[in-house]
Amino acid sequence: MPSEPGTRHVPVVVTGTGVISPAGLGTARLWEAMAAGKTFFGTGDHDGPAPALPWPSAAVDTSEIGWPEGRSWADASKYANQSARWAVAVARQALEQAGIDGAVEDVRGGTVMAVGSSGDELSDVIPRLASRFRKDPRPLAKFLHDEVPDYSYIRGIPSQLGQFVSMASGFRGSNVAAYGEAAAGGTGALALAARLLESGELDRVLVVGVGAPLSVTSMAAFDQDDPFGTRATAGAGPFDTDRAGTLVGQGAAAVLLERADLARGPALARFLGCEVLAAADAETASALAVDAVLGASGRAPTVWWAHGAGSPHLDAVEARTVLGRTGTGAGGAGAGLPVTGSKGTIGNAFECSALIDTALTVESLGRRELPPIGLLRRADPLLAGLDPVLGEPRPLPADATALLTAFNQGRGASAAGAVVLAAEPVTGEART
Repeated sequence: MPSEPGTRHVPVVVTGTGVISPAGLGTARLWEAMAAGKTFFGTGDHDGPAPALPWPSAAVDTSEIGWPEGRSWADASKYANQSARWAVAVARQALEQAGIDGAVEDVRGGTVMAVGSSGDELSDVIPRLASRFRKDPRPLAKFLHDEVPDYSYIRGIPSQLGQFVSMASGFRGSNVAAYGEAAAGGTGALALAARLLESGELDRVLVVGVGAPLSVTSMAAFDQDDPFGTRATAGAGPFDTDRAGTLVGQGAAAVLLERADLARGPALARFLGCEVLAAADAETASALAVDAVLGASGRAPTVWWAHGAGSPHLDAVEARTVLGRTGTGAGGAGAGLPVTGSKGTIGNAFECSALIDTALTVESLGRRELPPIGLLRRADPLLAGLDPVLGEPRPLPADATALLTAFNQGRGASAAGAVVLAAEPVTGEART
């Protein structure tokens, strides 16, 4: 995360994470599912929660996702769509892990959202309200006042999801959204959050990302640009010689970043840098982003958490980028950098895929183990030097440093992100 001239260097740590995935609620549940070799893909005729898509997909069971209690939250629930409910749920997980109850803001806190470009919450709610009003005896003005008490207020907020998350956190600082081409799976939001901390504007930033609901309409353009995989069986996983396309999934994630000297809870990992860059093509963007974070962190990675969506094109791009810059890694002479990824287990959650991977990387550093890649049977021999984690978790050293890479979906995507995290807590006044 290269700093602007005059920017203060402050140690940044991760103190909380939250995840909603097809494995259920919580980062630990997803990590343990990966470690056990589970996958969560269904098809259009699947009896479970998988949406009716022409591609296998890994969908979230929404029955586990709750909503806060209290009158203000009861009112808010009337115009909270699925994305809002998921955003609040993952935010509360991260806050609870950090020991923050949202009642008092003891430092300057803010929110950065990683979201897709979609309609606001009221676009989903208004048709339902109109149907209810037809059978309701109340006058229209009374009906709207009772059912959508903050209608005008909510309509005027640039990031409605951020408003819901701010309600949960109690943070009164910046509430901004990062989306579009520069999002790169949520790394754009992480980079913005880190800059808010580095600049001294904020002391604590909650980054929350929610993948848009899966639908044939929203996925069709992606499929034309870089076709999705049509099977989710052994051999279809990331980096496999037989992979045939990105696997599709749902999810949401939250990552709480804090200045180390003001953090409420214990540091789960050191946040050494994040960068998102756009270029003429994905390979150039990836190279620039990886070079930027490795140069800023001053640390050689010992493990790699890959985007690894199963795309023949993008898997090859990131393998060339990372393996060309990391040498033999930590495994000794001739060994590659140990690599894993989540998308063979839960698919690509698009806008928040890298946030899910960040939470999983933090979990891995804490457990000192790297889980295996789902649905990977035989690593592509054309990806020379690749050292994928297969079958069972691989031990990590206590001082492990992880590189995470991220992309937007598609051959035409021109932005890429990279993150560097370290296992040990921050010490000292500054970092290189």
